[in-house]
Amino acid sequence: MTEPQELLDICKTRIEASELPGDHFREKVLQVRDTFPKIMLSNYKANPNGLSMRKKDFGVWNTFTWFQAYESIKAIALGLKSLGLEREDKVCIIGDNDPEWYWAELAVHSLGAAVVGFFVDAMPEDIEYIANHSDSTWVFAKDQEQVDKFLDVKKMIPRIRQVIYWDDKGMTAYLEDPWLVGIDTLMKAGRDFGLTHPGLFEESIEKGRTTDLAALCYTSGTTGLPKGAMVSHEYLINAPIRFSAMNLPQQNDEFLSFVPPAWIFEQFMVAAWLVFDATANFPEEPETVMENIREIGPSMLLLGPMQWLGLVSMVQMKIIETGFFRRLLYKACLAIGYRYADFKLKGRKTVPFHWKILYMLANVLCLVHICDALGLSKTRTGLTGGAALGPDVFRWFLAIGVKIRDVYGLTEITPLASHGELVKPVTSGPPVPGVEIRISEEGEIQARAPVMFSGYYKNVDATAEMIEDGWVKTGDCGTLDEDGHLIVYDRMKDMLVLKSGAQYSPSYIQNRLKFSPYIKDAMIIGDEDKNFLFGIITIDFDNAGKWAEKNRIVYTTFVDLSQKKEIYDLIEKDVIIVNKTLPENARMGRFTNLHKEFDPDEGELTKTRKIKRGFLQKRYGKLISAAYAGKEKVTIEAKVKYRDGREGKVKTDLKIRNVF
Repeated sequence: MTEPQELLDICKTRIEASELPGDHFREKVLQVRDTFPKIMLSNYKANPNGLSMRKKDFGVWNTFTWFQAYESIKAIALGLKSLGLEREDKVCIIGDNDPEWYWAELAVHSLGAAVVGFFVDAMPEDIEYIANHSDSTWVFAKDQEQVDKFLDVKKMIPRIRQVIYWDDKGMTAYLEDPWLVGIDTLMKAGRDFGLTHPGLFEESIEKGRTTDLAALCYTSGTTGLPKGAMVSHEYLINAPIRFSAMNLPQQNDEFLSFVPPAWIFEQFMVAAWLVFDATANFPEEPETVMENIREIGPSMLLLGPMQWLGLVSMVQMKIIETGFFRRLLYKACLAIGYRYADFKLKGRKTVPFHWKILYMLANVLCLVHICDALGLSKTRTGLTGGAALGPDVFRWFLAIGVKIRDVYGLTEITPLASHGELVKPVTSGPPVPGVEIRISEEGEIQARAPVMFSGYYKNVDATAEMIEDGWVKTGDCGTLDEDGHLIVYDRMKDMLVLKSGAQYSPSYIQNRLKFSPYIKDAMIIGDEDKNFLFGIITIDFDNAGKWAEKNRIVYTTFVDLSQKKEIYDLIEKDVIIVNKTLPENARMGRFTNLHKEFDPDEGELTKTRKIKRGFLQKRYGKLISAAYAGKEKVTIEAKVKYRDGREGKVKTDLKIRNVF
C-alpha cells in the first residue's frame, strides 16, 4: 500500500487550496492501516466508547459505539469461522442499508474472504448467475423477501451452504429449514467459538494484506452478462483518501447510508466511516430517508441524480400548491439566490456587498427554511454520481445554500474527477489527486491511477479489453475544458449523429428534461438518417396527477393521465424550454408521453436506473417508426392498474406531438 506520507504528498495541492482546515484529514491519513478490519480494530482500541453508527428503529435512534460494532463484527466473523468459512471464500450480501450489512462485510473481510453485494431489487435469475459465477459459499440476506429469492433458485446454486438472515420478521415458518440461519444464532455460535479460540479473530485480521480481494462488484450488464470487478483493500482505502482531499472531511462528520452498498461509491462511504471516523446513520426504512435526513442533518450526503432531482421536484410541487404570496416570496428569494449562485459558479471569491445583503435577507425569509425542510442545513458536502446531473439542479441547490459536487468514475477506477472548491456545472470537475486523464483521438475518456481494480473475475479477455498500456478505457465520450475540468458527454456508443451531421449527447437532453417536476424519465432517439430528435417521455405520475387534480382534470389510470391533451400541453412547455438550449439542427421535433414508467424489472433500466437504450429502442421500435413516419398516434396494448388495486389490459393510442 502507498505510504501515508506519500498519500499526503499526492494530495498536498488540494489540501492547501481548500477553504476547510486539513488537520483531521492529515491526522487520520497518517494513522491509516492497510485493510478495512485493521482500521476498524484501531478505531475500537483508540476510542471504544466513541460513537460509530446509528440506526432508527420503531421511531427511536439506536446508537452503537466502536466497542459494540467491534463485538458484533467479531461474533459474526467467529460464527462464520465455526461454520467453515475459509480465506479467499466469497460471501453474498443483499438487503437494505443497515448496521448488519457493514458488520457482515467487516466480518467477512476479517477472515480474509470477499463480499459480493447485490442490489435489493435483484431478481432470482440475477442471483443465480452472480452467486454461481462468483463461487460464493455463504449468503447474508436481510429478510423474508430476500431469503425467498435464494430459496427460489436453491437447486441452481449448489455452492451456497447456508443463508443467514438478520431481520426475522416473517421468518417463523422457516425455522425448521437448516439451510437458513438467523444472525443471532450465528453470533451466539461465534461467541461460544471465541471462548475456545481466544485471539483467533485478531490474529486473522493481522494476516490480512492490502492486496487481498475485498469485494466483487458486478457491473450492471448494459452490454451483456455482468462482469465481476475485483476490488482490493488497497483500492478501497487509497482511492477514497485521494478523493477526500477534494472535500476535506472534518471531525464529527455525519453521513446517511442510503445508496446501495453494492455500488462502489457506497463502499467509499464505508471507507469514510472507518478511515475518517465519520458517524454512519442508517434510515428506518427506504421510504423514511427524507424524514431521517431532516433528523440527522448530515454533513455529507451522497444521493443519486434521481434523488437530488426528486428533492427539487418536491419543493417545486409544494410551491405550486401554496398560496399566491408564498409563491411570490419564493420566486423573489430564489431569483436573488440564483444571482448569488452565479457569482460563485463563476469562481468569484468576493460577492458585491449589496448582493450579500440581499442574499442574507432572502436566506432569512425563505431559503434557509427550504434547507431546513430538506434536512440540508448542516450539509457541507452534497455528492452525486452514477449519471449526469443537469446544470439547473446544481444552480438551484447552490441558490438555496447547498453546494453539490459531481463525482465521475467507474467501478474499475473511481473516482476519476470531482469538483473541489470550484463547482462548474456540466463538468465533473478536475482529476482527483493521483489520477491522470487523457482523451483518445476518437474522443474516449481514458484514465489511470496509482491503484485501480484488479481485473474481472474469471474473465481475462474482458480485462485485457478494458485496460490498454495501463490506461482504463471508460467507453465514455468527453473532453477536458480550459480549466482542466472533465466534461462527460455520453457513452461512446450512444452519441447521436443526425442527418445534418450534428452530434449531440442524449443524456444531456434527458437530464435537462428531468428537471421538470412533471417528467420522471426520458429517452432521446435520433441517428444519421433522421433530421430531428424524438423524445419518449415518462411523466411523474404523482406530480402530474396533483397538477391535474388542481386543474380539475379527471383521470383514472397512468395510461389515461399520460394521454390527456392538457398533460401533453404541460410537457410541451418543458420540451420547448430545453430545445432553446440546443442547436437548431439538433432539437426535439416530436415527442410522446409513454403509457408507463421505465421499469428495471422489465429490463428497461439498470439497477442504478440508467436506461438500456438498445433494449428500449427495440421494444418501442413500432412507436419510433411511427414518429419518424409522421403519424400522429400509434396503438399499443398496455397493462393498467386502477386506484382500487385491480389490474387489466387495454388498447390505447399513444399520441405523438410535434414541437416544430
